[in-house]
Amino acid sequence: MAALTLFTASTFLSVTTEMLPTGLLSSMSRDLHSSEARVGILVTGYALMVALFAAPLGRATARVRRRTLFIGALAGYAASNVLMAAATVYPVAAAARLMGGLTHGLFWAMLAGYIARMVDPARLGRAMTVVFTGGTMAILLGVPAGTALGVAIGWRSAFVVLAGVSLLLVLIGWRILPDLPGADTADDLSLLQVLRTPAVTVVVLTTAVTMLGFFSFFTYISPFLQHAGLSEAAVSPTLLGYGLAGAVGLFLAGLLIDKRPRVGMLGGITLLTGALGLLAVGHRSPAVAVVGACLAGMALNSLAIGVQAATLRAAPPGATDTASALNASAFNLGIGGGALAGGAVLTTSGVGALPLVAAVLTGIGLLGVAYGRRNGFPATVPL
Repeated sequence: MAALTLFTASTFLSVTTEMLPTGLLSSMSRDLHSSEARVGILVTGYALMVALFAAPLGRATARVRRRTLFIGALAGYAASNVLMAAATVYPVAAAARLMGGLTHGLFWAMLAGYIARMVDPARLGRAMTVVFTGGTMAILLGVPAGTALGVAIGWRSAFVVLAGVSLLLVLIGWRILPDLPGADTADDLSLLQVLRTPAVTVVVLTTAVTMLGFFSFFTYISPFLQHAGLSEAAVSPTLLGYGLAGAVGLFLAGLLIDKRPRVGMLGGITLLTGALGLLAVGHRSPAVAVVGACLAGMALNSLAIGVQAATLRAAPPGATDTASALNASAFNLGIGGGALAGGAVLTTSGVGALPLVAAVLTGIGLLGVAYGRRNGFPATVPL
């Protein structure tokens, strides 16, 4: 539990680092002498680095001892946040975020595999649920707190605090984490061979298309909520409700993930598609917008746990880190690609069309789960 608690704190740090600029765009753009849109690219570029390099980094470091690699990733977060705090011009800030994106890819490529080696396979899903709570708390508390700190005493201070937390976790991790070896059979399979494993293929493609759909909508949720009739002041409480509903979804996923993973996945992705469909039909109703957003948040968190656990169980022997890295790339490809796809829909068809397009894409993901009864998303977990 001590190690899982440290992992939870680390995912809190990771997600807060990734998303913090979204709350500080105005002050960062002013100090870096760049437009808000250009500073916003720092978030998209971060996700793109993860999408491109998580799998190759996971593959390249598969034989490195797990504690050493984990500590190295935390040190990478510290370095990128220090560089971000010191940036006075946009190119330096971009370099800091690119470094952070590479670190993020390495962190998520190895995290699930590290956990899988530490816990009983029958409790893997519950262990993942505990760790993923850190990401949920980052959205609920980390980003708002970092934003408040940045507004109060300057955005650079928020990144300095994150760097300090990173170094503290380095010291704790070095003392309490088990020093497990890297994979001893990872070199037998290439990235392409792991991806071609039928179960891995189904899970990774399902992750990519589902996240592409969701983030094509969620990236632009603020203008959508205002289009639906909510005031600008009501957007923040609605997003808080989204985060709280996500915590509920995480809890529900933890109850099912080790005993009935297929039920959990089908339920989560059906709920997500249904919520987006509801938003598409009632996109002019403030009440529907709030309910639909909260249901989508509940569904997404349950799916994040489901696809991660499914990836580990689908991986060939000795290739859990590689499979997890491929899934991390797919997840972030969905984040970055969803932002671009949603932007295109916003420009051509308007904000009201966003949930319909998103529902079509997540519906394709639902077909992937249905197809994967034997490969990727089985009804029960083999003992």
